[in-house]
Amino acid sequence: MRPVPPFSEQKAELKRVLASEYFANSPNLCRLLVYLCNKYFEGSSQDLKEYSIAVEALGRTTAFDPVTNSVVRVEAHRMREKLKKYYEAEGTDHPLMIVFEAGRYAPHFVKREELAPAAMEKRSGRPMANAAGELQAGSASPTPQVVAGPVALAEIGKPAARDSGDVAGPKPGMRLPILAIGLVLVILSVAVISWRPGTWRRDGTSLATPSESSPAAGAAAPGDELRILAGYSKENYIDRRGKVWQGDRYFSGGEPVSSSPQTITRTLDPTIFQQYRAGEFSYDIPLKKGVYEMRLYFAETEFGPTTFPGGGESSRVFNVDMNGKPLLVGFDIYRDAGGNNVAYERVFRDVVPASDGRLHLRFRPSYRDKPTLNALEIVPGIPGKLLPIRLVARDDSYTDRAGQVWSPDRYFFHGRLASHKVPVQNTPDPDLYTGERFGNFDYAIPVAPGKYGATLRFAETYFGQLNSGLGGKGSRIFDIYCNGVALLRNFDIFTEAGGASRALDKTFHGLNPNPQGLLVLSFVPVENYAVLDAIEVVDESQ
Repeated sequence: MRPVPPFSEQKAELKRVLASEYFANSPNLCRLLVYLCNKYFEGSSQDLKEYSIAVEALGRTTAFDPVTNSVVRVEAHRMREKLKKYYEAEGTDHPLMIVFEAGRYAPHFVKREELAPAAMEKRSGRPMANAAGELQAGSASPTPQVVAGPVALAEIGKPAARDSGDVAGPKPGMRLPILAIGLVLVILSVAVISWRPGTWRRDGTSLATPSESSPAAGAAAPGDELRILAGYSKENYIDRRGKVWQGDRYFSGGEPVSSSPQTITRTLDPTIFQQYRAGEFSYDIPLKKGVYEMRLYFAETEFGPTTFPGGGESSRVFNVDMNGKPLLVGFDIYRDAGGNNVAYERVFRDVVPASDGRLHLRFRPSYRDKPTLNALEIVPGIPGKLLPIRLVARDDSYTDRAGQVWSPDRYFFHGRLASHKVPVQNTPDPDLYTGERFGNFDYAIPVAPGKYGATLRFAETYFGQLNSGLGGKGSRIFDIYCNGVALLRNFDIFTEAGGASRALDKTFHGLNPNPQGLLVLSFVPVENYAVLDAIEVVDESQ
């Protein structure tokens, strides 16, 4: 039995894979790879089942049936193919490879030198010296992509410390022996399945998923993303976007608090808001030199008319300082979010670390109760501007023809999601219009002070002869407002698009956020239900 490569080497290889161009725009595959790899490091690969993978990694509901739904097998195939292409090109000179065995979901990390030259040539069609190494023996299944944008991995090579909560390496019993040359490919496949991209360690090192936009000159470099769940005791959490959040770290003071399970509105990721750090506390976060964008996540889960303590506005008021200067003064989560159990974000651009290379955040009481924080997110930014915000009305991410990543639906209140298979014309990205939110609803999109442009995307996929055969012109009419100001009145998609199943985009400029830092886009029915397929918000600040 040959020894398994050191844990530090395995993590370093994962870092390289995540940072590659091959895995830059596939959040779903990233989420899958992250999940499988974490299970591997936890020593729980033997527990991997299609049902748990679908529900915990791919965001499917608990009603998922692996007998009738092959999404896990399809995504695993895509993952293997992506890894295969990566090791045949960008990763061709890597001494260590991540391998998944066909039909299995546990990864392995295998040294290239342990592969038989003949086997490598057979799989890659070229000499071993030039082969990138296939990830799966005897299978043409595609490998899952790992979305790897900025990844904070400055200390990724350090050995993991079990007592600090670091992810443990695979149990000895899980290490597959390297068999004879005829079995080498099988072993290589097994090695790829188990490691998780985007994982953050307790000591602050991380494997984060990539950002949706490349940083501009003066911004932080890729590899510097950070997402922390305040008060979260587990190693990490993968959200619907495929982004990986670390457990709590870099803090001093305060105490972790878990709120009882409950519905959190305006999010598909309630886990982010179901625990928090409370009290007087601070975060001192090491960052590389550069410009960042920061989001602070809050939800008032203790006070409100539906809670035991009652209260509401003014029940919790506190201040937040950044690098010794006021950031939020007299901040009231309940007031700004519009109620309790509501997901709320405050966004800040042009964030830079202090002279000591750390970002210092201090949460201090004002005159009512303890400050709280649910989560914080720091990503490389664009000097003077926010990164574009792209949302698609579906429960998974989408990468368009231009390589832009659209996040799953969030920031919404009321309405329902629906999907359809009717081909949408008049667009290079018809898949961007396969999902919709309909009803009487709004989106509260958090932004920094400034001016913004918003493009709203529509397609009439219910009324008309090409769809249900019912109605047509005048069958769906609604109004659209931004922070109470009308953008469109008596809007009829069918009429303006020139028929059913035709893409129609509406762009508005010079939009200002409200005092709570939100662009509230309201969709109000006039005749039948309002509907929306996607939203894009772009910073128009000069």
